[in-house]
Amino acid sequence: MVLVTGSTAGLGKELAKQFCRLGARVVINGRDNRKLELTVSGLRDEGFLPEAVLGDVTSPEDCTRMVEHCIRLHGRLDILICNAGLSSGGRFVDTVPGAFRKLIEINTLGTIFMTRAAVSRIMESRGSIIFISSLAGLVGLPYSSLYSSSKMALTAIAQSLRAELAGSGVHVGVAHVGFLKNPPEKRIMGPDGNLQEPGKRYSVLTHSMEEASRQVISMVRRRRRRKVFTFLGNCLDLAIRFTPWLVRWFMKKAARQAEEVYEPRS
Repeated sequence: MVLVTGSTAGLGKELAKQFCRLGARVVINGRDNRKLELTVSGLRDEGFLPEAVLGDVTSPEDCTRMVEHCIRLHGRLDILICNAGLSSGGRFVDTVPGAFRKLIEINTLGTIFMTRAAVSRIMESRGSIIFISSLAGLVGLPYSSLYSSSKMALTAIAQSLRAELAGSGVHVGVAHVGFLKNPPEKRIMGPDGNLQEPGKRYSVLTHSMEEASRQVISMVRRRRRRKVFTFLGNCLDLAIRFTPWLVRWFMKKAARQAEEVYEPRS
């Protein structure tokens, strides 16, 4: 039985679809009841039979209720995919405190609360917990300090969990997903805390939702602790470890390119 948070669109929706295709019992999640109903209806039109649970991962009470809902439906919880999240962009000095708080609540605390609510059930099934991170969780990207910090934190949480759960049979994995080919309606949070269209940065690193979903599912099957997606993502990962000077050069270049998107206009 699989619970995928933040699964009314994007990667979460594609993950739910692919798990359904494999014959898994899937529960999808979202904060907007209308979007949740439309997603369930669409998946059922394709011949799949997911269930849905309304809830906000930033609420510990909602997280507990979502897990209990899964147990009532299926009697167990085998796989938790912590996918709910929000992207952001903008200069650090321009970012308002409320934006920092909101993104950390969704990306970091949302994962913490959901995992805490589910971990005892995952221990019963000796199942898997997957944190959906990003290449931004490997290194602090310019004009993405908030997003990078919220995703880097997931690595520390996963490492601590693995140590505490050693011998329990629970698998904890961190998926450093590349920059995805998002739909036109995709929005990110700007430095003022409002949603805006994403910039066109890092397009060379993009890959499809379908391929990213297949790789996440492969992590579950193989119980991999860590996976960096895309060829260029793996090049970045190696460069961080072995040629940090090259990474510093690349980040300076990326910062200059990003100025066109995020620098305020006079």
